[in-house]
Formats: sequence, structure tokens, C-alpha cells
Amino acid sequence: MNIKFDKFIIALAPMAGVTDFAFREICADFGADMVVTEMVSVKALEHKNNTTIKMLRDDSKAIRCCQLFGHDTESLQQALTTNLFDHFDVIDFNCGCPAPKIVKNHDGSSMMKNIEETRKVILSLVKNSSKPVSVKFRLGIDNNINYIEFAQMCEECGVSFLTLHARTKEQGYAGEVDKSAYEKLIKSVNIPVFWSGDIKTQSDLDYAKSIGCSGVMIGRAAMGNPEIFCKLKNNTPPYTKKEAIKKHLNLLKTYYKSERTLVSYFKKHLMWYVKSMDFATSIKLQILQFTSLKEIEDLIELIP
Repeated sequence: MNIKFDKFIIALAPMAGVTDFAFREICADFGADMVVTEMVSVKALEHKNNTTIKMLRDDSKAIRCCQLFGHDTESLQQALTTNLFDHFDVIDFNCGCPAPKIVKNHDGSSMMKNIEETRKVILSLVKNSSKPVSVKFRLGIDNNINYIEFAQMCEECGVSFLTLHARTKEQGYAGEVDKSAYEKLIKSVNIPVFWSGDIKTQSDLDYAKSIGCSGVMIGRAAMGNPEIFCKLKNNTPPYTKKEAIKKHLNLLKTYYKSERTLVSYFKKHLMWYVKSMDFATSIKLQILQFTSLKEIEDLIELIP
């Protein structure tokens, strides 16, 4: 299934433990054209894991993309024949995660090791999905730089667009992305290519546009910083950072039943939100020691 973008897309990249439904909604409010879920296990969906199914909630006003991972074609097919993805516009497939526990299970960037085996999985994904399919991947793994070959396989399978994070699995998130790789990839395929990795400024965005990218995915630069989408579009933020923090917390109250779990989870987001504020250094330790919602809410009220 083909997909055509009538404008350059600035998207929120998928990040485990970060791009929850509430943060996706906020980033969409701030101008993200597309928002991507945390990576969702097809095995967990097959077993009807309620926690995983809840990750599929999405109320954002943007292109909604669900990122799946898993190498088992039967699990993938079973998941895709449900109505769990009806409210999504795109299904993305993760072939780039460098996390050891993911790679050890032959998922994520491990899927770049054997292109022909992965072809079977992606063919199954495209065949069984009622939505356009994209694939996110890296330069390679185990010192084998095979992203061009991998991308061409994805195109042959009927994938609608590609997202390259131009680092190897071994690099993780260290060092700089290989900027030349994006241009080489664009010249090697006939479907849209998105740039993922180190997009932080207007000049980064302009460069991605200049070489022919159809969009960018912004990850770490958006953590605690949904304003980046407004900044890159030269738009006025719809509300203040303080209001964004409050909205994030209030939305998560509808998701987490346990105050303890909510506090434990939200503290990291709060740390990201305040990191650029003048008083951040003095309150980091304080935030880490919070055990109640009242402590979090009292601190939020102190934010200018």
C-alpha cells in the first residue's frame, strides 16, 4: 500500500518508556505531524497482555503510527487480524533497536543480520496489514553495513516508506550519525525516506530537506521538550511548558491505577521537563526522592 506525503513530515520518534499516549498527544498539540508509539511486542499482543494492549491507546490529532517488533510471522499475522490497530494510520516495524535484551531475542537491529529471513516477516506484515507499513532500521550490525540492501528488500516487499537511523547497532546512540548515508539511501530506493538521529535545529531540518528526505523523526531532542516541534515550524506554542506537564500527568492518571506506579514512572518525565530550567540542578535529587503525587503536583506549581 503506497502512501504519499503532501508535505515534509516532522514526527515524534518511537522511544521505549518515553512516547506514551499522553506525551504523543502533547507533541501533536505542539505541531508533530506524526507520532509513533513505544515499540509494541507482537508476542505480547498474541498473548493478549493487557499492559501491552493499553499501550495502543492514542487520542492525538496527528498521523498515528504504531511501532511493532517481533520476528514470529504467526504472532504478527494474528495481531494484525484484530481490530487493535483500527485507529492507527501507519504500522511501523522495528528493525533498529540496539537494546541487548531485544537483540538477544533476535528482534530489533538483529533482524538486519539475515535479510532473506527478515524478508519473510516483512512480506507477512505487508500482506496482513490494512494500513501502510514502514520500517525503521540502522546502518547495520556486527560490522556489516548493509542498510542499502536491507532497504531495497523492504521496498520489494511493498513497504510504503523507510526510516534510517544512521548509526550501527554497536554505536547505539553514541557519536554522530553518518549524514552521507541518508543521501545514498534516497538515491537507492523509490519510496520516501525519513531521517532519524540527531535532528535538533533548523539547520539540521533544512539539510534533511535539501537532500530529499520526506520527513524526520525527532527522538531524544523531544524528551521533556515538546516545544521543539513549534520551534522547527516557527509556530507559537499552544500552551506553556507548565501546562504541558500538568496535562501529561493528568492524562496518565487515567492510565495508571496505582499512585506508586504513576509517581515512579512520571519522575523521569519531570526530570526531562525541568532539565533546561534555572533551578533544575537544585531539584533533581528532590524529584528522585518523591513518593507521592502531591509532591509532584506541589513542585509543578513552583514552575514559572
